[in-house]
Amino acid sequence: MTEQLYYHIQKLVPDFTVTQEKIAPFLHTRMVKKEELLLRENEICDTIYFVNKGCLYLFYEDKAERQVIHFALENWWITDYKTFADGKLAVYSIAAMEDSEITCMSRKNYESLLLQYPLLALYFNKIHERAYGAALMKQKTFATVSKEDFYRYFKNTYPQLIQRIPDPIFASYMGVSMEILKTYQDLYVS
Repeated sequence: MTEQLYYHIQKLVPDFTVTQEKIAPFLHTRMVKKEELLLRENEICDTIYFVNKGCLYLFYEDKAERQVIHFALENWWITDYKTFADGKLAVYSIAAMEDSEITCMSRKNYESLLLQYPLLALYFNKIHERAYGAALMKQKTFATVSKEDFYRYFKNTYPQLIQRIPDPIFASYMGVSMEILKTYQDLYVS
C-alpha cells in the first residue's frame, strides 16, 4: 500500500484511523508498462486498481478497434464494475495508457477489507458516487453538445489530461476519426 492511497482514504474519510500496516496486506502495488493489459474482455474480473502514478483506460473491442470509454488518472480507481461485482466475464478491457504505478486489490480482499473495516465502505461509496456522476455527466454531454463543443469543453476543463492522452485514444473516447480530431485541434490551438 502506498502512502498516497492511505492519504486519499483519510482525505475522503477523516475519521478513518486504522493504520496502513493493518490494511496493507489486502493490497499490492506494482508497476505496469504502457499498453500493458490488466484485464481482457471475456476474462474473469476479480481486481480493482488504484492509480498512484500514470493513467489507465477502459475500453472494448469493436471491429478490431479499441473503443475507449473511461480514463483513470492519479487517485482514481478503475475496474470493470459490472463484472467485478457479479463475477462474470469482463465486458471491458483495461490497459495502461502510460507507464504507471498501481495498487491492486482482489474482490476477495475488497470484501474482507470492508467487513473488517466498515468505515472503508464510506470511502468506496464516495469513490463510486464520483465515478457514476462523471459517467452520467459524460453521457449527458455527449447527448446535448456537438463533438466539437465536447472537445472544447474537455480541452478547457482538463488541459493537463488532454496533453497526456495519445490522439488515437482520445479520438476513440470522443467517437470521432483522427481526421476530425485533428480539425478540432487545429481550431483550438492554445
